[in-house]
Amino acid sequence: MNILDRYMALAAGRATLLVLVVLLALIGFIGLTGELQDVGKGTFQAVDAFVVVIAHLPRNAFDVFPIAALLGGMMGLGALAKHSELVALRAAGVGLRRLAYSMLLAGAVFAGAAGAVGELVMPGAERFADAYSDELKRDRDSLSGLSGSWLRDGERIFNILQLESLERLGGVYVYRFDEGGRLESVALARRAQVGADRQWTLEDVAVTRIGATILTEQLDTLVLETGIDPGVMSVSVIDTNSMSIPMLREYIRYLEANDLQAGRYEMALWQRVANVAAVPAMLLLALPFVFGPLRSGGNSARFVVGFLVGIVYILGKGALADGAQVYGAPIWLTAWLPVAAIFLAAMFGLSRVR
Repeated sequence: MNILDRYMALAAGRATLLVLVVLLALIGFIGLTGELQDVGKGTFQAVDAFVVVIAHLPRNAFDVFPIAALLGGMMGLGALAKHSELVALRAAGVGLRRLAYSMLLAGAVFAGAAGAVGELVMPGAERFADAYSDELKRDRDSLSGLSGSWLRDGERIFNILQLESLERLGGVYVYRFDEGGRLESVALARRAQVGADRQWTLEDVAVTRIGATILTEQLDTLVLETGIDPGVMSVSVIDTNSMSIPMLREYIRYLEANDLQAGRYEMALWQRVANVAAVPAMLLLALPFVFGPLRSGGNSARFVVGFLVGIVYILGKGALADGAQVYGAPIWLTAWLPVAAIFLAAMFGLSRVR
C-alpha cells in the first residue's frame, strides 16, 4: 500500500467501523427485546439476556459486514468529495481505475477482518450463546436439551436421546440394518462413552435381535468401532453458524458418505465464503455513487440508498438460497450470484462516470 491507498482505506475504514457499530447496536437492541421475553424461564435473568446478545454480536457483525462496507465506503468517500479531495486527486492525474484499485485493496483488508471474525470468533461465540441460553432457560446443568440427534454410520443408525457432554451420552439407540435395508437388531444403552479413536463404549445395554425369532440379550458393556468423527458428533447438534469452514467440509463429507442430504451445509459453506468476497465488491460499488448521481447529495441520501442496496442484497441472497433447495439449482452458483451482481453493478456504474 502506498500513501494514496492508505489514505483511501483509512477514510473508508473509519466510516465502516462507525456504521458497523450503529448496525450492531440496532440489531442488538432488537435481539435484546426478544431475549427479555424469556426472562423467568428456568434461571434465565435480565443480565443473562445481555450476555446472550453480546455473544451473538460476532455473528451479526459477520452478516452485516458487506452492508457496513458499502455504507462506510459511501460516507468515507463522500467526506473526501465534500472537501474536494477526490477532485484534487483526479486533477493530479489519479484516474478512476487507480481509485478503484485502492478501494479493492482496502476491501481486501476489510474482507480479511470479516473472514477472521467469521472463522475465529463467530463459531465459538455461537456455541457459547446456545449452550448458555439453553442451560439457564431449561434450568439444568447438562446439554440434554440438545437431544434427539440422529447419526448414520454405514449400516447403523444412532439416535442420541441425551447429550451430557460430547464424550458422554445418555439414552442411545443403535439400529442395525442388513444390505437389503431390513432391521436386524436394536440396542438401547443407558449410557455411552465416546472415545477420541471413534470407539463407542455402550453401558447397560439391552440388545434385541430380529430374525425368525426375536431374542433379547442384556449386556454390561458393548464396544462399537464407528466411522463417526468426534467433530461430526459436535456439529450434529449445533447450527451452521456455530461451525467453521473445516467443520462444515467435514460434516458435508460425512453426510455424502452416508447418502444423506448435505445441501443445507453446502449452501452455508459457499455463503460463508461469498459473504467475505462481497466486502470488496460492496466497497467498489461505493465509488460510482460518490462520482455519480449522489455526488451532490449529503451523507443522508447516500446512507438511504446504500441501506436499500444492502436490504436487496440480503433478501436476494436468502431467496436464492431457498430457490436452490427447492429447484435443485447449483448451490455454488446461487451463493455467488449476489456477489457477482454487486460487482457487475459496480463495473457498470464506474463505466458511466465521466
